Amino acid sequence: MAVIVSIFIITTLIKLLYFNYLIGGTIGASYGLLISSIGAMMILICLISIVSKQYRIKVLIFFDGIITFIAVSDLLFYRYFNDVITLPMVTQIKMAGSVSSSIFNLFHISDVLFILDFLLLMPLLKKIRSGQETTKHGWIYRVSLSLVLLLSGIFLSYRGIAILEKGQPNILTTFYDKAYIAQNIGLINYHGVDAFKFFKEGVRGKKELTDDEKAKINAWFKEKQAYTPDKLEYFGAAKGKNVIVIQVEALQEFVIGRKVNGNEITPNLNKLINKSIYFENYFCETAAGGTSDAEFLANNSLYPLKTGAVFMKYPGNYYFALPKVMKEQGYATVAMHAYKPGFWNRSVMYPNMSFDKFFNKNDLIPDEIIGMGLSDKSFFRQSLDYLKTVKEPYYAFMVTLTSHYPYDNTESYHNALDVGDLKGTFMGNYLEAIHYADESLGYLIDRLEKEGMMDNTVVAVYGDHYAVSKDKKNDLARLLNIDDMNDYMWVKHQKVPLIIHLPGGQGAGRRPIAGGGLDFMPTILNIMGVDGRAIPMMGRDLLNSPHGMAVMRNGYFIDDDYLCLTADGAAFKLDDGESYPIENLKKKIEDIHTELDISEKIIENDLIEEIRNYLLNQ
Repeated sequence: MAVIVSIFIITTLIKLLYFNYLIGGTIGASYGLLISSIGAMMILICLISIVSKQYRIKVLIFFDGIITFIAVSDLLFYRYFNDVITLPMVTQIKMAGSVSSSIFNLFHISDVLFILDFLLLMPLLKKIRSGQETTKHGWIYRVSLSLVLLLSGIFLSYRGIAILEKGQPNILTTFYDKAYIAQNIGLINYHGVDAFKFFKEGVRGKKELTDDEKAKINAWFKEKQAYTPDKLEYFGAAKGKNVIVIQVEALQEFVIGRKVNGNEITPNLNKLINKSIYFENYFCETAAGGTSDAEFLANNSLYPLKTGAVFMKYPGNYYFALPKVMKEQGYATVAMHAYKPGFWNRSVMYPNMSFDKFFNKNDLIPDEIIGMGLSDKSFFRQSLDYLKTVKEPYYAFMVTLTSHYPYDNTESYHNALDVGDLKGTFMGNYLEAIHYADESLGYLIDRLEKEGMMDNTVVAVYGDHYAVSKDKKNDLARLLNIDDMNDYMWVKHQKVPLIIHLPGGQGAGRRPIAGGGLDFMPTILNIMGVDGRAIPMMGRDLLNSPHGMAVMRNGYFIDDDYLCLTADGAAFKLDDGESYPIENLKKKIEDIHTELDISEKIIENDLIEEIRNYLLNQ
């Protein structure tokens, strides 16, 4: 039996280290990873010696199957979200069927390596049944062996976890970089810590904030309120105008102004940018909530959750969201998306954010289907027809669909973009998909102009999140002619465009200030002439803030001068990538962790209304 257990331990360790490599970790460079992984294996097998002989191999195979399932699930999740699963995210698994084509395309042929060890273990079952094992040990010996394995495993796992905590204080408390945790203590220990946190929070329930904690949160917003200048540029520049916001699926900034095989990828967006305010350093700040996080960021100016999605976990909270603010200004509010209303819990969340109407799949005629649903062009056509029936002024929030991963519906685009040698590749497919999205946006803008709506409408366009997952980084590097797509270059290119067109092209030009989805709401409210000082927003007005910053949910941040990979202990000058002492950014790092913590507490404890009332009385 010892031989069988040894084979199980070795093959499973190889599997786990291979997983670690696939999510960006290193196989042998981390001492903490190695000892904690061995410790986890010892804990797993500690019961084998006291299990009845005829069931031991079956138990090992069962363990192997569970570990394989978890590893593959985490790997697919990582390839799509660049993150690993937590137990709260399991509540989102019901959406998997709706994006089954996306999941299938995340599989790589090399993933078959995760099941090769079964070819070794399964034949051993037959040998055991043949009675080849004759050595017998007493009950005391078997129990003693189990205890030794258990205690040794706990010690090694704890030691590995302690090494991580020493190098990155509070990372296990905040869970701000889950992939980094898994890379450094191993997959089994990661899920063990995650399960402990999940059930601990479940048993204890929501921790009520003390009056002192609430006072500190209020003080943070009061201090932010005090920094707002009395005179604001572009304040009320479009007061009373209609507002159309378009969140474009998987639109990244690197396609803007770029050509492939001599052809513009986004000719219509390029043209719109020339007569609009364009924020060229606008970063993706979404987390595991994906598209829903982008919607939450833009309409609430709060950070996404560190685990799970706000739309799924806290749809019943009170939100003083952008549509609610606009309603108070006399606007009709409508959200528009061509997919199922229940997806990402929108049918619950949208009304709670004060959208009067959710114009969705059930309201649309399915006259042209591409990929997951109605084509963007048909969606825009039917949406504009509907908006003509809405009382002005209105705030319309549109979410597109066609350019959704895996971008493999290229036959529907009729070779509109000649991608040359990229034809049929992942990157070629993406470029064709985003060219179609641009063509559809061109149709929308053209109709707005021809029908005289553009002169009375603010049009804002932004991308929801990244389009290229990290396992495709070499494809992106080749397109952008980057020799080394290291972590600095990768994070630097996690940008999405933000285009705001004001009637008459007012304020047109490029703005280099760093920002992200968190900043959309305060920026738009300024343009619409709404005083936002009494609204609990964590973002900044990018048209008036002297300094910019984008913060990713794992604690990475980019300001106007530096790019900081907090968990990795590395920082760089933004302009040239030269290494910069991270110690010099200690105060900013502390402030960012404070911000993320405040946002989390606000959402978990439903504090928006309380903070709003506090700010009104200042």
